[in-house]
Amino acid sequence: MSTIAVLVTSYNRKAQTITCLDRLFSQILPQGSTLSVYLVDDGCTDGTAEAVLEAYPATTILKGSGSLFWCNGMRLAWQYAAQRDPDFYLWLNDDTLLHPDCLAVLLAAWNEAAAPGGKGCVVVGSCCAPITAEFSYGGQVLRGRHPAKLRPVEPDPVRIKQCDTFNGNSVLIDRAAFQTVGIMRSFKHAMSDTDYGLLAKRAGVQVVVARGYVGECRPNSQQESWHCRALPRRERWRLLVGRKGLPPEDWWKFLWAHAGLRAFFYWPVPYVRVIVGL
Repeated sequence: MSTIAVLVTSYNRKAQTITCLDRLFSQILPQGSTLSVYLVDDGCTDGTAEAVLEAYPATTILKGSGSLFWCNGMRLAWQYAAQRDPDFYLWLNDDTLLHPDCLAVLLAAWNEAAAPGGKGCVVVGSCCAPITAEFSYGGQVLRGRHPAKLRPVEPDPVRIKQCDTFNGNSVLIDRAAFQTVGIMRSFKHAMSDTDYGLLAKRAGVQVVVARGYVGECRPNSQQESWHCRALPRRERWRLLVGRKGLPPEDWWKFLWAHAGLRAFFYWPVPYVRVIVGL
């Protein structure tokens, strides 16, 4: 029997969150597997918590103030879920729509990749865009020594693949990996999934990409990113240093952990790029 704790953070996306949970609870689970959902309502004002409890009353709702955002909301859910010591933790973004066999696919990959008595295994589920079916989120591999220079690992329909880190849309983490790495580190919003993957890999945890696509998720628009040079420079700077960009303190924390002294060279680059308009 496998117990799976599902970790979700939501903010004012009631309909989307319910649809996400509908897909989750429609999973074709291996015999003996059970789900427990820990959902952080980070200050929602649209009735998300009430709607979730009406549809799925067994869900554990954890209240946030509205200042947690994704990373610290997931940390809060994880802290509560860990008290039950489940076999697995599933990170799930509430904008991700799982295919019916998602968990079966992730568990099958875990059965293949996890080494008995090892330091644990993380299985990454790949997501595709709803209309184009092109890769949107999933596993990533380093392109060199820079810890933020990554390329996506498109899933293979037949075999699992190795990766270095991942996007946190749909990720299965076993008890041994949790005991090895612990809960994700605190960042203002993002970076924590990439950070966790790199830390896990360095600690000797197996990090693999499951077969095929396990769900759908629309990619973030590059037109709303600091990378978009068509935006005014002031707007690019706002996006860069904002919570969803590269907040300077978080960017340094990430680089220092994974690049060491090279962080002194890497850290200023994105800020200089925006200042000079590159």
